[in-house]
Amino acid sequence: MIPRLAGAYFTTTAYLFPRINQEQMFRQLCKVKPMAISSEGNKFLDTAKTKFIAVEENKVAVHTWGNGPKKIVFLHGWMSYSYRWKIYIDSLDLTQFTVYSVDAPAHGRSEGKFLNIEKYRQAAAAVISEIGPVETLVCHSLGSLVGAYMYLNDPKIPIQNYVIMGAPSGMDAIFVYFKEALPLGKRAFANLLHKVNTVLKIPSSELTMQSFFEKIEKPVLVVHDRQDGITKFEPIERLIPKKKNIKTFFTDGQGHNLIGKDTIETITDFIKQPNTELVCM
Repeated sequence: MIPRLAGAYFTTTAYLFPRINQEQMFRQLCKVKPMAISSEGNKFLDTAKTKFIAVEENKVAVHTWGNGPKKIVFLHGWMSYSYRWKIYIDSLDLTQFTVYSVDAPAHGRSEGKFLNIEKYRQAAAAVISEIGPVETLVCHSLGSLVGAYMYLNDPKIPIQNYVIMGAPSGMDAIFVYFKEALPLGKRAFANLLHKVNTVLKIPSSELTMQSFFEKIEKPVLVVHDRQDGITKFEPIERLIPKKKNIKTFFTDGQGHNLIGKDTIETITDFIKQPNTELVCM
């Protein structure tokens, strides 16, 4: 009943108080449910060197492992944090790689109560600006859309290779989810769209994985599970163009998490040698 009541409230106030309406809906869209860090997660994060960078009014945690010459950056998804990358980081030679993992605002050890894709882009871009050229950006779920957003906003961003895991098709997928969770009238949805487009650096209609795939010329590995119940497989499969620089690895039965042994090996192999041929599935 609560989502339906909220949807009815937003639909009613859309005409009466449009500015207040769009601000309230945007805050609701960006609100993050507090999630405790597990004891195992804390133990893992304690093995890193952690520093904090300022993003708007919050401090964002950036964890670092290793001292190798090649720099890898990891971006997790919604309601996750850097612990999700442990099995991948453990598979890398940290004398060859220096690994940076960002806890998105309001996630992990970062401060805040809200997360939007622009705020996450600012955090990731700040890290890359500080550490210099990145060998590979490894992203999952919402983090994949952030990685695409960074490139679409600035094609010269110094990232050589991309791993895109469990990606949503674009901002359209987020809008559909929100609209279904909170049934909204046309005017309310238009108000929300207007607010989002004042926050993003590019129009929301251009923030799509299709646009990223078509424009990117650097090596990209796309990993997705055919039974992913969070970010659907069919749109991503349909949007991937036939380009030599884009490789795919599709799994069955791993769901959205994508932590099967074969997936870990494929991704770490790509990180080590992004230009070699993969056994695609």
